[in-house]
Amino acid sequence: MKQFAILLAVSPERGTLPLRALETLKAALSRGHAVFCFLYEDGVLFADKTRDVPQGETDPSRRLAELTTLESCDVVACITAAERRGIREELLIDGIRLGGLGEWTEQVQSADRVVQFR
Repeated sequence: MKQFAILLAVSPERGTLPLRALETLKAALSRGHAVFCFLYEDGVLFADKTRDVPQGETDPSRRLAELTTLESCDVVACITAAERRGIREELLIDGIRLGGLGEWTEQVQSADRVVQFR
């Protein structure tokens, strides 16, 4: 099993890029790989359970939340970026936790593949 470290630093509203990021996560997980996804900068908006998505639009946050239920998927939102955007721990989607850049650095060092979505 390979270890993927994925940096997601784009807002869920940023067109098709967030959807491609989620497809990458899903593809890695479906092949039996472990995934560590770090939400950074505007990527922390994925973790906000109070986001309002217009009816009929795809909600990337919900799709990410579904992936967090898998044992081999660990999703961490940068605590500093979250605080800057008003996202506190009690506002996090289930399955996503807060963490620091040090955790991202450790994952990058041990990962077989590193992918960034900016």
